[in-house]
Amino acid sequence: MRLFKKCSIITVLALMLTACATPYHTQKSFWTFGKGFETTQIAPDSWQISFIGNNYTDRAQLRKYVMYKSAELCHQAGFAYFTYTTELTNRDSAGQIGVASIDNDIVLGSSSSIKEGSSVVEVTGLTAKPKQPKNRIYDTEYILAHIKVDN
Repeated sequence: MRLFKKCSIITVLALMLTACATPYHTQKSFWTFGKGFETTQIAPDSWQISFIGNNYTDRAQLRKYVMYKSAELCHQAGFAYFTYTTELTNRDSAGQIGVASIDNDIVLGSSSSIKEGSSVVEVTGLTAKPKQPKNRIYDTEYILAHIKVDN
């Protein structure tokens, strides 16, 4: 009976965790099923940042996470401003889950698509704000002070 109770508690907790958006501090790995951040420094002042969220992470949350991560990286490297040289945010169908039965050549069933959001940016840190910028310039300190993520 105790084993059944422990298994039930673990199952309920696991189900509760799967119904939440991907948290900000998640690093992409096997254990996170490929969800979370992956950051690569591509130049002394530039990074490629990608974030993949689960079915409950909407596009606005993705953008907020990536913007905050950009500001964190630039702040740590001593850059007061940053800009995106490329930015791509998607909401993609990642697969299907379905059940079907075949009876006399008739297929009955149901399925649902799993949608995961992804965002990939290349961010470049800037020590000063350009006089005539080609792209939007973000203030690192302002972003860190005004965007809230689930720390």
